[in-house]
Amino acid sequence: MKQFNKIILLMLFGVTVFTQSVQAQTQAADTRFSSRLAFSPYAQAVPNDSYTFIGISHPSLDSALTQIGVALEVIDMTTTVNNAAGRVAIFTVDAGETHRVFVVNQSHATINNLNSSFTDSRTHLINTVDSAQFGSIRITSVSERPQLAAGLRDVTVGTTKKFDNLAQLNIWGIVFVESSGTGFAMEFIGDAQDSTLGGAANSNSTLGDGIGSGALPRPARGIN
Repeated sequence: MKQFNKIILLMLFGVTVFTQSVQAQTQAADTRFSSRLAFSPYAQAVPNDSYTFIGISHPSLDSALTQIGVALEVIDMTTTVNNAAGRVAIFTVDAGETHRVFVVNQSHATINNLNSSFTDSRTHLINTVDSAQFGSIRITSVSERPQLAAGLRDVTVGTTKKFDNLAQLNIWGIVFVESSGTGFAMEFIGDAQDSTLGGAANSNSTLGDGIGSGALPRPARGIN
């Protein structure tokens, strides 16, 4: 029983440390690891015309850690707090959760921090100044092991490797035009729609050189 209690405490401690590290981060990481990056090439926020909505879901894949930290940043848009911290929303997505991010002008009549529909812990507002803003979206993961190679940034639970890369999340969005009630979908490159774990992901896998029938695909190749 004592051993069980110790295991539970260690698990809780690990979750607490990870959550605190996400909350402590104030700007997106300057990373070039493809496993930590997702992009959408276009977003906009125009007063009395349109805004950008993004949803991020954790579908609880077998290969996913139960908590994945995310930093969502607007690029080439002027925000009300126009610095690295003011252009980013940083949060933790738990297994089974969906978070909402709105990129919207600061004086929007309904999407603001005075409306209780947009103040819960899974809704995040990035406010732009009250002029037409056009740019793109860059998303990075908040990793506890950012210095390690992609195939090594994992935690083994039982016999299953769990990763915190963005390929474990579903990301979608829309640029919504309010006057017509229509819009167009945003494509994200780097989320679960574009990447898989790949490889046998076990000790029997080899790097392989494409020569010889015994060579297996490199483990975790899809998150590299």
